[in-house]
Amino acid sequence: FTRARSFFATAVIILALGTGLSVAMFTVFRTVVVQRLPVLDQDHVVVMWTYAADPTTDVATGTKDLSIVQQESRTMSAVAAVAHWPATASPFAYGQTAVELNRGMVTGNFFDVLGVRPAIGRLLHPSDDEPPGAAPNDPLVTRSLVLSYRAWRQKFAGDSSVVGRRLVEPLLRTEYTIVGVAPPGFDYPAGADYWIPMWSGWQSTVSAFAVARLAPGASVAAARDEYVSIEQRLEPALTLRGAHAATFAETVLGNVRPVLALLTSAVALLLLIACLNVGNLLLLRASSRAREIAVRRALGARVRDIVQQMLVEALAIGVTGGVLGFGVANVVLRLLVAYAPPGLPRLDEVQLASEPIGVAAAVALFTVLLFGVGPALVAARGDLGSPLRLYSRTGGETARRRLVRQVLVASQIALATVMLAGASLLVRSLARLEGQDMGFVSDHLSILWYSWNAQRDHSDSTLASLGDRVVHSIRGIRGVTAATQLIVPPMLGNGVWQVRFEAEGQLAEDASKNPMFPTEMCGQDFFRTLGVPLVRGRTFTDRDDASSPLVAIVSASVARRLWPNQDPIGKRIRVPGAKPENFIGADGWRTIIGVYLETHLRTLREAAPMVFLPSLTGFWHGSIAIRNTVALTALLP
Repeated sequence: FTRARSFFATAVIILALGTGLSVAMFTVFRTVVVQRLPVLDQDHVVVMWTYAADPTTDVATGTKDLSIVQQESRTMSAVAAVAHWPATASPFAYGQTAVELNRGMVTGNFFDVLGVRPAIGRLLHPSDDEPPGAAPNDPLVTRSLVLSYRAWRQKFAGDSSVVGRRLVEPLLRTEYTIVGVAPPGFDYPAGADYWIPMWSGWQSTVSAFAVARLAPGASVAAARDEYVSIEQRLEPALTLRGAHAATFAETVLGNVRPVLALLTSAVALLLLIACLNVGNLLLLRASSRAREIAVRRALGARVRDIVQQMLVEALAIGVTGGVLGFGVANVVLRLLVAYAPPGLPRLDEVQLASEPIGVAAAVALFTVLLFGVGPALVAARGDLGSPLRLYSRTGGETARRRLVRQVLVASQIALATVMLAGASLLVRSLARLEGQDMGFVSDHLSILWYSWNAQRDHSDSTLASLGDRVVHSIRGIRGVTAATQLIVPPMLGNGVWQVRFEAEGQLAEDASKNPMFPTEMCGQDFFRTLGVPLVRGRTFTDRDDASSPLVAIVSASVARRLWPNQDPIGKRIRVPGAKPENFIGADGWRTIIGVYLETHLRTLREAAPMVFLPSLTGFWHGSIAIRNTVALTALLP
């Protein structure tokens, strides 16, 4: 190798990159897709959610129905619920510090239905659900809370003494006791850092997906059909048309499986290309050594001696490349985990495993042995004079060996072309997504989440005005051109906070068929901050407060749905049956003051038909949108 440094270095580097990248990607695929979830018999747990007119937009039903579903069902042996919105950030006071965690709300029997066992402590039980009439912000009641394994390791340093400690949620000034930690790899809803029970004070208002364990012999399709038929009878006002159902594993993985399968196939091709490349190098090396082998044999070397030498050289290449590949895999795996999108499940379980390392090592070792020892064995068993005569005429390469090398080169080019075409398509798709008209200006737009150390003795007025005061202060920062509070942060999905509105003049029968529209409450600077252009009318102003006539702004598709071929400005809508204390604004009529084009605020794939209402002071979940002219890192301090 000291006489052929470039050959040795090239072969080792190619093997290291090929095996390292493939081991890293195989490990992620094995952990996320192949490995079983920490759930008892995961194929017999199903997640279901209903829809009305649009199958792509879920219309989640209330948790109060699930006890009836379980009583009447013949296809489900147990039914739990999880809040239909994805895991969203919420602040907590932990001792003298503030910590931000992503919330998941479930019924107390959620973990029992799934058959999950805790890493430490205990999980939620049905007894953690509050008795009827308990208010969510009752200061006399301490609720139970379960941490995710990832949050326990990252936010609480894996301290087992965290069990029994208290967290205070400042939004409702509710106190929680940490009762346990979920097992590694349990990640539903995606990104959840903790789970709390949907106590009875909220179970009538929180919409949820059903999480059920199938009865013996029941199928997913049968459970879905039975579930939607029961819900249609219990919730006739929702005009449900059907339901979606998937096994728990399919729900957790979502659209991750095809993406990881595609990337894993790509690195498998990459490993194959690397092996063909190294094989070609070894064949070239063998061609140049045919005369050397003949001379060794003429000097008395046995076939076994020559094969032994070539075997040691091949093993040295394979072992060195494999060891370096292990280092490459370790680095790549750390980068993948560090920069993976937040929705990728089971990241806390990703670590180098023996199976992917063994497969990649076996493929690489087979390659170097096949192409490193095979030609030497053929040359050592051949005629002693032929290599010397051939070397003087053609440079030492036979027609057969030349054909093999050409086939290897052609195979490399073919595989590389496939990979290049696939990569080009992915880049093109990404460019189209990034160039898509979102309906708002995403450049220089930032979403901030705040946590604060609020205690139970803070007054309601102090907390109610906090959002307004923070936004007012942020607007005064140099480099911030606009800021607004957010109730529903972007990209949470069309199924989050939907409301059915009634148009003035509609018959009750027609109004009941109106679709559920995603709804957002926003301040006067919302449209300017997000860069949402209005096509008609005006935006909200500071005069649109609780003492003024109720108003609303709708998207063009909502206007076409409610008032086809009419001017929507001046038309009125309301939420039939809304209670006076409802923050939407009782059951009063709202006048349409503006119309805007559809935006992709809720989902990237499709624009959402939305209704915007002016926010009322104090209704804030801790997120703010800002439009900045300087780098965000310069503004954060």
